[in-house]
Amino acid sequence: MRYAILSDVHGNGDALRAVFADMEWVSTDRGVRIDQIWCLGDVVGYGPEPSECVQRIRARTDICISGNHDWAAIGKLDLQDFSGTAAESAEWTREHLRPDERVYLKSLPQVTRVGDFTLAHGSPMNPIWEYLISPSLAAPNFAAFDTLYCVVGHTHLPTIFLQPASERVVAAAVASPVTRAQQQLAMSLPGGPSWDMMENAVRDAGDRADWATCERLMPEAGVWVLPKGYRAIINPGSVGQPRDGDARASYLIYDSKLSGFEFRRVPYDIPATQRKIRQLGLSSQLATRLAKGL
Repeated sequence: MRYAILSDVHGNGDALRAVFADMEWVSTDRGVRIDQIWCLGDVVGYGPEPSECVQRIRARTDICISGNHDWAAIGKLDLQDFSGTAAESAEWTREHLRPDERVYLKSLPQVTRVGDFTLAHGSPMNPIWEYLISPSLAAPNFAAFDTLYCVVGHTHLPTIFLQPASERVVAAAVASPVTRAQQQLAMSLPGGPSWDMMENAVRDAGDRADWATCERLMPEAGVWVLPKGYRAIINPGSVGQPRDGDARASYLIYDSKLSGFEFRRVPYDIPATQRKIRQLGLSSQLATRLAKGL
């Protein structure tokens, strides 16, 4: 079986069309079929074509879960918890979704399990909000799922966290504490939690177990195979708004025969997306950052 896994489309229709075209090219070029397509949330938010992206994801994907921007677009999150640009974008997105598209976004689950995979947008411990940006944040999350892999999005960074499969601990009832530096990094990501939310998470976390350590990898485009005796949390990066300094759309393909993940980067028409953002009156910052991959 081969699964294409994508995340964080963020209303970027040009990038999504390019990614779907790349999947078709992979199937034709290699003569192998992609059996399923999974989306890890944030179909909308920031980008100029939320309606088209919902329609395409609904039509093409076999599984889709919800993200924080999806919740914001249907009124399930208080926009005070978003940065100014993200809140403005969410309000604009709400006005440009059809009723049936809002119903679809409301129907999406927070977490799904499929075979060897657990799917969550942020993390298995906090599916909507938690940013897995460091090994210390990822480590306790290995106790929150019992599959070989967990795939997540939310940070827009292609990332792999590894932990020995033999190191099992009891999951905590609360999210793991985060350092001040980690709070500041999370707050710097548009659409991230407010400072008060981060402070409350730290204050409420209390004591935690001595979590088994984990290793973080930042993969380049290409194939990565899980080492024997390990479990992994894997982020495919973002289709519509990469933030790793590479402006190309990012997604991955998993091949179960190889236990291998191919991280793929796909160029798309960034100037066209930028023009649409500006013409629709969305923040110029959203257009500028696309060309920088930040």
